[in-house]
Amino acid sequence: MATPINMKSKKRFLIALTLIAPLIGWSNSGFAQDSTYFTIKECIEYAMQNNSKIKVAKYDEEFGKKQIAEVKGRAFPQININGNFEDRLKVPLLIIPGFQAPGGGEGIKMGYKYNSSLSGEVTQMIIDPSFGIGLKAAKQSTLLYQQQTVQVSEQTAYNIASAYYQVIVLQEQLKLLKVNFNNTKKILEVTELQYKNGVAKSVDVKRLQVNTNNLESQIRELTLSLDNAFNNLKFQMGMPLEEKIALADTVLVLNENEDIAKEVSVENRIEYQIAKTNLGLQELNTKNNMRSYYPTLTAYGNYGYTGQGESFGLFRTSGNQWVDYTSSSVGLRLRIPVFDGMQKSARIQQSKIRTLQQEENINLLKQSINLEVSNSLAQYKNTRSRIEAEKANVALAQEVYEITQLEFREGVSTSTDLVEAELSLRQAQNMYTRTLLDLYTARLNHEKSLGNLLIYLKLK
Repeated sequence: MATPINMKSKKRFLIALTLIAPLIGWSNSGFAQDSTYFTIKECIEYAMQNNSKIKVAKYDEEFGKKQIAEVKGRAFPQININGNFEDRLKVPLLIIPGFQAPGGGEGIKMGYKYNSSLSGEVTQMIIDPSFGIGLKAAKQSTLLYQQQTVQVSEQTAYNIASAYYQVIVLQEQLKLLKVNFNNTKKILEVTELQYKNGVAKSVDVKRLQVNTNNLESQIRELTLSLDNAFNNLKFQMGMPLEEKIALADTVLVLNENEDIAKEVSVENRIEYQIAKTNLGLQELNTKNNMRSYYPTLTAYGNYGYTGQGESFGLFRTSGNQWVDYTSSSVGLRLRIPVFDGMQKSARIQQSKIRTLQQEENINLLKQSINLEVSNSLAQYKNTRSRIEAEKANVALAQEVYEITQLEFREGVSTSTDLVEAELSLRQAQNMYTRTLLDLYTARLNHEKSLGNLLIYLKLK
């Protein structure tokens, strides 16, 4: 009859199992040694400074600020200087019917061979109805770039948290797999000794050897997956892949009394905020097109120099026989749009249609957010229920495995029973850890759907 399992030991195991802690401590060789430890929050903070997507988004923010400066520049005086030098290879003639030019020519030369001019002009905007709209649009664009930076940051935080959880689960799977490998290897060593003494069968040794080899192969495969998961985490952080890091948060604790938000507030979603900003930009575009019917008034002042002569030069000298003069003027320029073939009207109608489209897109986004929140909450609740069943399965599989070990040692069960019990335990452990990953991913998805992801990750 099998020896009863020590209930105190079983209880300790279940507590450790709930926390996904290994039965035997294993160091993360290749990662923990000479590595920098990162919490999830520290990984995200590192990414905020090093992730290329976030850097590109921040450059867009700077771009928006320069757009505002560009629009403001229209309110300041505009100064231009123009220069010109001309060599008339053939000087134009002025032909006057019935007039005989001196020397028998066909006409009178219009000017000289060489011409130069230099002028400067200052203009100042006085009335321009589109200026205020342009400044508002530039500020609205800057707000849009800022919101897009938040969106990129939020998505990066989500990717990092997902990658971080993936590494945790793979590490724990690897630890549990190594525990199973060690147990199987010890049983194999005892069975080999028993076989040499004529107590065990050869087939028992071979079955256990095959199972040991399979576990060893899975350890190698899982180690490779863990390396890839670390690389993915470093990629999301914007960290060079050759850097060595380790996780400071190595246990995902299931909080039985965890409260989860259910209220939907679309204003919290960055996608909704971006959609509203785009709607504001579209409305400003409509106003700007409407103001293109308004007149504009600009003040100007100019000063110029003009010189002409038969000899090469830019300015008059004592020997080049140049004629030169200066001119200047000040005034106002009034521009009143009258008719443009209904182009402005068409642009206004196009802009109004785009505004209606954006409004419908916002309504569609609201519906999509409500659906996303509902689905993510249902997924979280479903996964929460599943994990309780998976936890119970692990406990049962562990109990069966321990009993089968005892029975095998006593000769009551076969090596086949022991291998099958170990396989069932391994499958239950893997299913539990995968379900735990699904649970944390579902929680991430739900917080993201509510627009609370950065708060949930304690970044706000």
